[in-house]
Amino acid sequence: MQDFQQLIGAVEEVHHQLQASAANAVNQALTIRNWLIGYYIVEFEQDGADRAQYGAKLLTSMAEQLIHIKGFDERSFRRYRQFYMIYPQLGSAIRGTLSPELQNLSIRGTLSPELPEVAATNQSVPQLKPELQVPADKLLTRLSYSHLELLLNIDEPLKRTFYELEAIKGIWSVRELKRQINTLYFERSGLSANPTQLAALVQ
Repeated sequence: MQDFQQLIGAVEEVHHQLQASAANAVNQALTIRNWLIGYYIVEFEQDGADRAQYGAKLLTSMAEQLIHIKGFDERSFRRYRQFYMIYPQLGSAIRGTLSPELQNLSIRGTLSPELPEVAATNQSVPQLKPELQVPADKLLTRLSYSHLELLLNIDEPLKRTFYELEAIKGIWSVRELKRQINTLYFERSGLSANPTQLAALVQ
């Protein structure tokens, strides 16, 4: 490199590209962590040998035991459980990203689209047909956990899929996603009454 400004430009370029890559890796790791925690909670609620001992106090007991980890409270654990229950399909994308130490985890598909009932929590989580779902790898790599957490508040799966697609296509920030939800973009789009058109968009 002979030109000083070329050197400065190259340093700035590599800095910005790798900084964005690092931020994306951190976001993806956070999403995976929160999904796995939700998975463990549901697994324990369904199969835990001593689950009856904890019952409704499970999340409170967890928060008390994990008080040394910042951000782990009862509300967070409730959100992680909800995250897993709404996005069980992420398991297929997460399996391929785990480190060798975590690869041995048995991540069962306890909440497939065919089995949306979660008996232990008495909650039903409606799931869309796979052809109407945004591919799991796209959700994992293109949306941050903050995006996905905001989408947890949308009860209607078709509407949630619409916002997933639009956030990915438009590279929306969390603030923009929130703004679009608040201005009823889905309802205004006309897709609310046309699942076939939404399916075409997913494809």
